[in-house]
Amino acid sequence: MKRRIIDRFNRSVITFEGQAFVTPVQFEEHGDTRSEHATLRSSRTYRLDDAADALTIRFPSLAEFIRIDDNASQRVIHHCSPDLYQGRLFFRGPDAWAEMWHVRGPRKHYLSLAHYRRA
Repeated sequence: MKRRIIDRFNRSVITFEGQAFVTPVQFEEHGDTRSEHATLRSSRTYRLDDAADALTIRFPSLAEFIRIDDNASQRVIHHCSPDLYQGRLFFRGPDAWAEMWHVRGPRKHYLSLAHYRRA
């Protein structure tokens, strides 16, 4: 999986490249985050709760992040006061999807573009 972050607040570009692991109950990704100044090992984990009408993506604390349905293209929003995350998800079948996030807050202003593909 690959991600490119265009940080408008700091006027920089950050990349992430790594692997994502998806099970029926968890999403996990590990890889390297690179900026012009450093490379850092990074990871994140979400819990997946499947219901009849949607898949709820939760933080490790079990707080809800977003809900997704089975549409090929969808918009999602997450308020993390004072920040606002507005996303677009594009599912290209069972083996690939893309995400686009616009994030704004007092100390954040970036666009994140990610592509996931089954290895």
